[in-house]
Amino acid sequence: MYWRIGCVEQLALNLQVDSSEKARRRPRSVTFSGAPPTTTDNTSSLQQPANDSIVRWADSPCGRYLAGITAQGIYVWKLRPFVLLSCLVYETNEFGPLVDIIWAPAVDSLRLFAVLGYGHIYEIAVQILDQPILEYVFTTQHYYARGPGEEEGILGARLEQRRTYRLPNTDSPVVCAAAGQHNAVVVTRTHVYRLTWNGALQSSIAVADIHGDGSVPVSQVIVMGDQDDSQELFVFDDRAVFVVQQNKIYALGVTETTAAAYSAASDMVAVGSVTGTVRLFARTGTDLQRVDNAGSAQGRAARVVGLRWASNGLAVACAYATGHVVVQSALGYELNSTHVGFGLDSAHLAWTDLWLTVCSKQHAAALAFAQAVGDGRSVCLFSDDKVFTHAPDASERWRVEHAPISYLSSYGPIRLAAAEGNNTVIAIAGTRGLAVGGNGKRWQQLRTIQERAIECTALAWSGRYLAAGCIDHGHDGAAQLAFWGRGQTLDTPAATVTLDAPVQALGAYGTVVVAVSRKGLLYEFGLLETGSTLQVAQRRTTNIRALVDVHRIRAVQWVPGAAAERAAYLVLQGTRLRLVTDGQAADVGRAELSMTSAVNVGGMHSLVWWFDGSQLVAAPLNLDDFMAGGARALAERRPRVRVVPAFFPLAVTADGVAAGIDQDTVAFAAAGLAQMPVRVALWLPAALAHMLQTAESDALLYAACFEHRPFFTHAMEMLLLEALEHTQPELLARAVRLLANFAVFDDAIVHCARKTEAAFWPRLFASVGGAARVFRRCLHAGRLHTAAQCLLVLQTLEPPAVAERCVLALLAHAARAQSRQLCTDVLKFLKLAAESDAGMRSLYTRLAAAS
Repeated sequence: MYWRIGCVEQLALNLQVDSSEKARRRPRSVTFSGAPPTTTDNTSSLQQPANDSIVRWADSPCGRYLAGITAQGIYVWKLRPFVLLSCLVYETNEFGPLVDIIWAPAVDSLRLFAVLGYGHIYEIAVQILDQPILEYVFTTQHYYARGPGEEEGILGARLEQRRTYRLPNTDSPVVCAAAGQHNAVVVTRTHVYRLTWNGALQSSIAVADIHGDGSVPVSQVIVMGDQDDSQELFVFDDRAVFVVQQNKIYALGVTETTAAAYSAASDMVAVGSVTGTVRLFARTGTDLQRVDNAGSAQGRAARVVGLRWASNGLAVACAYATGHVVVQSALGYELNSTHVGFGLDSAHLAWTDLWLTVCSKQHAAALAFAQAVGDGRSVCLFSDDKVFTHAPDASERWRVEHAPISYLSSYGPIRLAAAEGNNTVIAIAGTRGLAVGGNGKRWQQLRTIQERAIECTALAWSGRYLAAGCIDHGHDGAAQLAFWGRGQTLDTPAATVTLDAPVQALGAYGTVVVAVSRKGLLYEFGLLETGSTLQVAQRRTTNIRALVDVHRIRAVQWVPGAAAERAAYLVLQGTRLRLVTDGQAADVGRAELSMTSAVNVGGMHSLVWWFDGSQLVAAPLNLDDFMAGGARALAERRPRVRVVPAFFPLAVTADGVAAGIDQDTVAFAAAGLAQMPVRVALWLPAALAHMLQTAESDALLYAACFEHRPFFTHAMEMLLLEALEHTQPELLARAVRLLANFAVFDDAIVHCARKTEAAFWPRLFASVGGAARVFRRCLHAGRLHTAAQCLLVLQTLEPPAVAERCVLALLAHAARAQSRQLCTDVLKFLKLAAESDAGMRSLYTRLAAAS
């Protein structure tokens, strides 16, 4: 997921241009043989087009460049920092104005395809030059200024027109185009053409065959999926949406659509509407399955003017006509929002950090974001140059660790980060190499030759050992899994294992490490430490390529189980959480993230957690499940543990706490580090409620493990509240029997009563023998403040004579304890109660006269 850590103007970076070299280093648009006449700029300045003259935008597959077109010009910018690299302006164009622009999907070469209104397509090569157009004339080691290929500044580019393609039917004007993985789609007023990237026609279909009304033009087209399961989504001017797959055509069932966006990483589609609702769909086979609504309080009832998925498919940015930009998670959880200070007619969003390019005003705003990871034990955020860590049981503040400048200057920004369980050691990786340190310790790095050769693709901590999926470019790109011990130098790994392909996903649970390679092999390793030697045993290898979409796997974890012949694994494929076991794969549900926490008490072994966008869900594994391999607890339809947090959870620790992050709306003018508080919630009450329905003895043993924790009383209050609202009435009796074994029994009962409605009081106190009985126990135990909190309940549930005796008894105990404040509080209560209760009025009159 992504989280904003600041709201800044990226263009405010203190860069200076050497004016004496400006003309020589500026990129030029030139005329090539066989191409239409173009404008050269040998003497004039490179002109920035007005934002309101740009008709279409497109960001490159690598995420580094942004292309835009006017009616007669093609422009390419570098996204960070935002600098115009080159342009190609046509003085005259016999093939009509430019109407759309798309990038070819290959990331190793930069190719643009500009679509003209009269059915022609220009293939434009983007050549990055050797000489910079923007030099850094100040001494700095910051990664924004120095990095691979940018030691001298921003390299220029040249746009070269290579070929011109012509559509079969040029009688109808072109309206839009889209790029797929293996083909391009060009839409005219009457037909849809599918072309190869060499310009050959694959197939075509009439627009009237899709919509039914051939007079309604297409406003947007999106190509989804791979070559074997490719689909096309069409948004029409009447705001209807249709999906086409080969010969199958169907309406998506949404209306008033204004924008749509597709993520190949998560295989999901976001569709925005006039009313501000963003509907999320996940592709399952040939169908689009509705996942959730992603609405925003800031943009409600406002038109959605732009949508853009993050490159990893974990978040979608939504721009509203009110000027709000909201980032939602892949399943619709609102992560954060900001207001750019003005309304939007239309907007193009490009993730780099998130850049907002406004089409109707000459203004560009940038929002910076940080990725977040949770390993089930701690929360770790990382931005491009720093890491934020938090231990849930320590405080609700972040500890900021700045990555070493010497590492970032060569291999930044940070791409991967992993924090050890107690956050004392942090590992980071950029484009090459590895750095380990933090918490006041000196950062360790690989040696120079190693650093240039090693590329990390995944990081995870297993106990005191860091596991890293690596590509060794010094040995023909060999893929391996390397282990380094905490506190040891990085010169030599403690152990290495050769793999068939680079690691796609990596997970660790205890001494078990699971890795999935990019070729679809799943490896399970067991770690055994003998003295100072680490032994890595390869337990099994499973080919899962036919079971899951390997390239969309984001996480993998081992499902705890003792049956070696029936090992089970959870694979997070986009937002699909899948259970892989016995050569089969089954869907468990939709999830943003998943993790496992240990229990190991009574008949319970562990809890497998996932966040489905609205609540934390856990599948409990009892000892029988563990001995059987663990898969059946996830495969069978059993009751789950459910917790609804008021934040985005990132870690579920074994001590009963879920931790995550939250953020309020930040104004556009805000600068620096925004408010990003840590939030925690207790999942212990929900787990105990689940155990009470199956085995009360297990619940008692498990609750006893937390009796010393400072939040134990609060957890018991929440358990009582859940039992009061539960549909099964016997759960309250079981919760009371559980609570009676602990010294906080009376405190939890009284505090629960204060936090719930009076309508629940009769049922609550009837289960514990009455309010007067609870009051007397508090008096005898000396818990006078708890007894004082019972007075309102006594007045409501008990006869007036009983309530009066209790008040007098409390006053007597408070006087003997010389608690003047408590006596004053009791008299204040009597004064308020006297307004509605005649008995209390009489008692208050007597006491006031006596005092």
